Amino acid sequence: MSANWKSVAASVALLVAQMGNAMALPAELNGLQLRGQGTLRWFGFKLYDSALYTPAAQPFQWARPFALEIRYARSIAGAKLVETSLEEMLRYGMPERVRAAWAEHMRRAFPDVKEGDVLLGAMDGAVVRFWLNGRLTHRIDDPLFGQLFFRIWLDPASRAPAVREQLLGGRG
Repeated sequence: MSANWKSVAASVALLVAQMGNAMALPAELNGLQLRGQGTLRWFGFKLYDSALYTPAAQPFQWARPFALEIRYARSIAGAKLVETSLEEMLRYGMPERVRAAWAEHMRRAFPDVKEGDVLLGAMDGAVVRFWLNGRLTHRIDDPLFGQLFFRIWLDPASRAPAVREQLLGGRG
């Protein structure tokens, strides 16, 4: 193998390592690039790997489009995802009057997941969309929902501050 091909092979290997298990984004999210990745463990058990995508070479900002990917390491019932998300959103000020409606949106967005499944959520302005394994599951036109939902991972008060810092590329 020539020196040039070795260099190309090394560059590709580095790129693949940097991407980790990040999946290809849906066409609607063109222009977003991987910002950072993190792994959530609970009492030593890996729950999921996550990745944050932002516009090319831009830090995360609520006013810009972004996407958060979760690759599950174990099976979790959709009802549990909804329940846990609602509990966390209450911490960030979710009005009680929207709880039932938002729970219904999340039930449609979050089916049961199994090990290896990838749930992707994206926010662009007032629009929040979710995909499971590349298939759109639900769209919610509510910027307050999006801000409160994604704060679970991206807020300074997140219950997983190390994961937040990793997602933000160490620039939290």
